[in-house]
Amino acid sequence: MAAQRTCIGCGNELPEERAGLGYRYCTKKECQRRHHRGVLVTTVGVNKSADSVLVADPEEISRRGETGEFGRKDSAVGLDYRQHAGAPVTVRERSRERRVPAPRAARGWTAEQEKIVRLYHDMGLSPRQIAERARDTTPRLHITERLAIQILSAPRQWQRARDDRERP
Repeated sequence: MAAQRTCIGCGNELPEERAGLGYRYCTKKECQRRHHRGVLVTTVGVNKSADSVLVADPEEISRRGETGEFGRKDSAVGLDYRQHAGAPVTVRERSRERRVPAPRAARGWTAEQEKIVRLYHDMGLSPRQIAERARDTTPRLHITERLAIQILSAPRQWQRARDDRERP
């Protein structure tokens, strides 16, 4: 049989369940007031969101607060992103040079592939049907449904050449 435990405040016998949980004092108001060390519930305001609730003993809360865990945090990239007082401000002028447009991306298909895809499309075939027929008749061209869609989405080669000539 386990040894009987007594309250450290009044000397009364502790209930078995309370002793099993590790308490050394009873539930009388006087003993609770004298020996109870509860946890501290603290709310910390967080920027643009609900408060964060912390449950811990007072020593831990004060220790975490002193280390700056609850302080404002700068989330900008870099260590020295703010202007220092008295630092000269430099203003960059925009260059007046006209930007040269980037060259057009090279096509991901050959002229032969485009010719076959457009021929089958003019016959009324869908991109899936074009890919199936090209797989049977011209397997060396490797025409897929995706490639057929890309070719049909792009302007025709002769239209592009005419458009380039008409630009001033």
